[in-house]
Amino acid sequence: MLSPNEFTIGTLGSAAPLSLILPRTKYEATMLVGHVDKAPAAVFLSGEFAFRYFPSTANDSWRGLIIPGVRVEVDETSVFDPGQTSAPLGAAIRTDTRLAIRVKSEHSLTGSSAVTLHDELASAGDLGAGFTKWQIAIGEGPTKRVLWQKSDEGEAAKSSA
Repeated sequence: MLSPNEFTIGTLGSAAPLSLILPRTKYEATMLVGHVDKAPAAVFLSGEFAFRYFPSTANDSWRGLIIPGVRVEVDETSVFDPGQTSAPLGAAIRTDTRLAIRVKSEHSLTGSSAVTLHDELASAGDLGAGFTKWQIAIGEGPTKRVLWQKSDEGEAAKSSA
């Protein structure tokens, strides 16, 4: 359940990075806003275009419930070394001073890139860690709620919390 002060309704272009967009209809999509080159970018979290991204600045076409200031949490039991293993689409990757999601551009047939979720973290230097499981949450302690989860198998699912 969401409290009325935890969300708004609006367009993707009005959503700041670290906002989760939840669909109101079957024609809308679950998305997470991060950034690419300091410009907001939206990542589809489910459906046919899961883990594809596109620039979201001034986008008034996509709409939904906007939950700003969400927290991304990684499952340490799903850790891998992205220097030794190819990171699957949707993996959370912690490198240098960033936490990013491995994604594809909406128009790309091959290759991948990353949408940054957090930057200015403590430097990891040349090392990195990837996570195949991660989740999006709000609240702390007894009021914590998981709004979305990425499973190890690559399937995305909305939490029942």
